[in-house]
Amino acid sequence: MSNLGALNGRNGRNGRNGRNGRNGRNGRNGRNGRDGIQHAGGFSDGTLSSALGSTFEGIVRRWDAAHTPVETRIKPYSGDDASPEFRAFVKYEDFFQDHIVDYNVDRLFSPLDLSRTDGVTLAEAGGGALCDVPLPKGETLDAYLKKQMKFVKSAAVLRDERFDEILVQQTDVLSFWGGCLFLDDARTPWTLALLDALLRFGTYIEMPIKLRFNALRPLDYSPYAMPMIQNPTHGSFPSGHSVEAFAVGTVLHALAQEKAIESTGPGKPAKVYSATRAFAAEPPVLMRLAARIAENRTVAGVHFPADSFAGAALGMAIGEYLVNALAGTGATGSYTLKTKDIGDRDFGFDALTFGRGKQHPISHTEGNVDISGVTVSPILREMWSLARQELHAAKVS
Repeated sequence: MSNLGALNGRNGRNGRNGRNGRNGRNGRNGRNGRDGIQHAGGFSDGTLSSALGSTFEGIVRRWDAAHTPVETRIKPYSGDDASPEFRAFVKYEDFFQDHIVDYNVDRLFSPLDLSRTDGVTLAEAGGGALCDVPLPKGETLDAYLKKQMKFVKSAAVLRDERFDEILVQQTDVLSFWGGCLFLDDARTPWTLALLDALLRFGTYIEMPIKLRFNALRPLDYSPYAMPMIQNPTHGSFPSGHSVEAFAVGTVLHALAQEKAIESTGPGKPAKVYSATRAFAAEPPVLMRLAARIAENRTVAGVHFPADSFAGAALGMAIGEYLVNALAGTGATGSYTLKTKDIGDRDFGFDALTFGRGKQHPISHTEGNVDISGVTVSPILREMWSLARQELHAAKVS
């Protein structure tokens, strides 16, 4: 994958698939005009409902009504306390708002160094390493991935069960997150705006990495892989769906935290946020969903488990950094993919859960990257604040 930022209706595609097909771009409104029932990421239909039903069966292990978000509606934005930049920003058309947001998100990161022969590192604007993805030693990446064909083969038995999920998730993942938290243009407009930007940035950062590694897909190794969806033309490693799913899961978990991350006044400093908390949440539904979205790409026959491990590391690093930068905590954590430890491992939520000993596929150091000098646009900070107001009532922390 993944080009959810483009395929999920951001270039309209007949207005069919995305929240933002506006003119075709008003995407969620584009399918049959403004009428009809809309989910967070697309138009309501039987396939999406079936996909949400099978996802529920797959990630909900027990039901506790205490963890049900009851209300996420907030007062309409008034702008009374907004910065001059934000007051001007909200008057712009959605299309131009997107460009402004994307520009300011991109400024938070350093350009990728794609000249390395042993891997790639994602860094914040000041140069601090957020995520290191090393290539396997002693063998080519393609030879390394080929050994994982056994996992692609075994995952294929789930194709019938997950058919609708896989079909919908080619272009729409936000509707699945909307099934966990009440995401809707009327109730959570700023949350959805942040998530849209996150999906766009995920595509922006992952595609150069895919191009650099140019890893083969399962179908390149065997015609028996026979993907159940169109085989993507770009490289397999890392999985874009995994990058974006874990970035979204991380940011949503942070937004829905009841306890303050931001400074709440003098003597009450901001608290550094870690994506690993989302795995310890009760229930950990957001990260279970992220893992299932990533797993589904292997089930579909278009990705290897290692692709998803790499994507998860990048996604959590991106999400965690954005949370800490926008909340003003002054620090964030770093992630490293243990490439040598995942060649013989299948991907899944249980394999990712932190705190299970030395063999964890992704190492994480909390709060070790100083980001106090990073310049964050007041537009992004105020979008974060408004999104926090929209989701703080959700009981997922």
